[in-house]
This record gives sequence, structure tokens and C-alpha cells, in this order.
Amino acid sequence: MQGGRLGSIVVRAHRATLGAAKTVSGWPPGRWPAPTVTTLLIVAVLLVGAVELLPKTLSDVTLSVRAQTEVLEVELDPKRTYVWWLPAGSYTLLTGEADAGCEHRQRFDIACPSAEPTALTIEHGANVRFEVLPPDGSGAVRFSAALTPRKNQAGTMFSVHDASDRRLAATPDLVTFESGPVDLWRIPLILNRVQVGESLTDAISTTDTIGAARQPIMTDGEVRIFARGLGTRDRYQIQTERFDPADVVQIPADPGNGGLLLGVLTLDRDADRRAFDLTMHTALAEVSVRRLGAEHRIGVSMWSIVSQLPTWAALWIVWVSLIVVANYHAARLQQLQGEPP
Repeated sequence: MQGGRLGSIVVRAHRATLGAAKTVSGWPPGRWPAPTVTTLLIVAVLLVGAVELLPKTLSDVTLSVRAQTEVLEVELDPKRTYVWWLPAGSYTLLTGEADAGCEHRQRFDIACPSAEPTALTIEHGANVRFEVLPPDGSGAVRFSAALTPRKNQAGTMFSVHDASDRRLAATPDLVTFESGPVDLWRIPLILNRVQVGESLTDAISTTDTIGAARQPIMTDGEVRIFARGLGTRDRYQIQTERFDPADVVQIPADPGNGGLLLGVLTLDRDADRRAFDLTMHTALAEVSVRRLGAEHRIGVSMWSIVSQLPTWAALWIVWVSLIVVANYHAARLQQLQGEPP
């Protein structure tokens, strides 16, 4: 009984498959203008595929990333000289020249405290890690910055000056900074690469480390993708995607891809969250998101860009109309020739 029922199901599926194949291969029936209808369909399929091959630079695709994060790693452009104003705090050097007010605690430990804001000059690039520090007893907001010279980059130099332009310290080696209480601090960023957040799998807490371990993360964020209409100056938003807490976002997605990143890094004591507020803009077309050891990308297809343009909508309306008209005349011609529809 079950074998007969199964056989009937297979027969019906086989008939349905043959019917669909005949419909596709023979639609519309007849000699003329069936080739015209088929050609229109083929051209439409090829057009959809060809659109994806168009470079996204035609539409001037840009990304805007906004994130609340406790940790941030950036790669500075070695061709630029950076001058950052940092709040009152303390610098720690491994080696280098230090002002008389600095303390040589050990051979590779020089502490240079400053009760006033200082200007940090960075030459020939560096990798910088910013991290919001845990709150102290007063509840004040503080942060740290670790500046590491880039590998195989000669001439890197970090120098610190006070408000009167007196040099407090200078070194080509690692520099760490720990701020005092911060009310409001912000700096502009011009970068080659940025990583927002830190993977939780890099340092998993156990029962032996509870209470001592602290893993900074990105708490919230989103990426918005914009494009410019072909041949126009009008910009429009294509899509918005939110990041999950503890995501790790990397821009650019591929380390080998170059692209300028512009933005602002802000730390505000009055903010709802004790985290950096980061806003980045770039002409790169996608970002990489790492989550629980896996990685995916957030980007946009060229078809999603052009499909929102009114001109493309009009083109497809005309194209579908041509197919409908051609199919109608094919059926009419078959009736006049006495062929079965």
C-alpha cells in the first residue's frame, strides 16, 4: 500500500517536472516572434548579472560607522604628522629623552606626569590602542592609550609638549598614557585601519580569574551605507545594519585594501555609557564583523544600489511591457496561423 502511494507521488513529481521543462523550453510556442520574447528574457537575465559587475565607484559608495566601545585600535597614516591634545595624566616611556620632572623608576620605566593638558606629536605612523579604564572610587571617567611603533617603519617618533611648547619627553619606542578624570575629550581621526571592540574569545574568564579579569568590548553600534545616483549629485541611504554587543568590527575588511578613514573619537563623562563614542566615514564598500570566532561582511551589492534609482525602475517597466507585448503578438500570430496555443 505504501509502495503504491510512493509510486504515485514519484509519477506526479515526474509529470510536473516534465511539464515545467516543456513550459520553459517551449514558452512562448510558435516560430515568430517567439525568438524576440526569448531574446528579451535572456537580455534581462544578462543585464541583472552585468549590473553586479559594475564598480561601486560609479555610485560613490560610502560607509558611516557609529559605535559605543570600551576599546579601540587604530593604525595611523605614516605619511602624516599627528598632534593630539590629551588631558592631564601620566606618560610612561621605555627609553628616550625625558624632562627633569620625569621619574626614572627603572631602566626601562620612565614616568612623566602632567597636571595640565599636553600635546602628543606622532611622526611616521603608529598603532594606537585606546581603552576606557574601570571607574575608580570617585566614579570619574578615565582612559588609557598605548602607542606602538609600526613594524618595519623607520623614523617613528613620539614627543610630548606642554601648553608652553616645552618638550617633556621624546622616544621612538612604546609610549603609554593614562589620563586623569575626564569631563569631555575628543580628537579627530585620520586613519588607515580601525578595529572597534575586542573579541571575548581572546581572554575567557575562569573561576580563578573572576573579579580580576576585565574584557573591554564594543557595546553598541551600526553601519549605514550611502550611494550617489548615477550621473547626479544626490545621495541616498541604501541600508542600515546594527552591530551586536561584543562584535569586533574591522575597517577595511581586507588588510590589503587601502582607503582613508575620517572620524571623531569622543569621551564624555555625562554620557549614559562609560565608553568612547566613535564616528567614522570612509569610501570603502564593506566592513568585516567577527563574532564568536566566525567572520562575515557587511556590504552592498551593485544591484541594490541601482534598483533604487527611478530611471532603473522605469527601464524595467518598459522591459516587462516589451515582453508582454511580444508574447501577446506571438499568441495572436499562432491563432492566425491556425497553430494550437
